[in-house]
Amino acid sequence: MYNLPQPPYLLIAVGLLMSLSSGVVFAKLIKQLVQDWSENPTTCNISEMKGFTLQIPYLGIASGALIFLSSSLQLFGFTNLVAYSICLPLTIGTGLVVWIQLSKILDKMAQGIKKEN
Repeated sequence: MYNLPQPPYLLIAVGLLMSLSSGVVFAKLIKQLVQDWSENPTTCNISEMKGFTLQIPYLGIASGALIFLSSSLQLFGFTNLVAYSICLPLTIGTGLVVWIQLSKILDKMAQGIKKEN
């Protein structure tokens, strides 16, 4: 007799909590960095904003989204391999597009500083 494995309910919750907690940290970091920049734009380095400080929580958001999405697909009977094969390119693609847009916004902020000087 064929037994279906239990859906990964725990992984759905873990992925969601991981994304939400990383998102809160990411939002607070962005607010703090923009506030620092607005108070003193000449000493605040925009390229540092895109560096390691923002990448860690951003990767946490993306990883949590990957776990959440793939585990959610497994609720519908997809295997691990199929679920992750669908969700990995989707998560990487979306993550790259959002990161590129954020980088463009930060670059425009830096160009605004250069034009004022």
